[in-house]
Amino acid sequence: MFHKPVPQIKASPNALEVSEVRFRRFLKDLDGYERHLLFERTLDAFLDLYSSYQKRHDRTLKMRLVMLVFELHRLNPAFECDLSFADEAA
Repeated sequence: MFHKPVPQIKASPNALEVSEVRFRRFLKDLDGYERHLLFERTLDAFLDLYSSYQKRHDRTLKMRLVMLVFELHRLNPAFECDLSFADEAA
């Protein structure tokens, strides 16, 4: 005669919930793609600048190189670069 109350069990997700989950996943994937693209562009800029630095050894280029290394590491913590600059001749 007496039935135990059945806890509220959520049925399968509705179309709106599925759409929201897919949209969040899309945004996460888009963010990852944008980060990767920004990393690649920054890496290209770094390599171009490093090539220029190798030719001219300009102090301003050296500072920009160091800044790009920090930015590359911020974008991808796995990025490592050892910029050992030889002392410039006076």
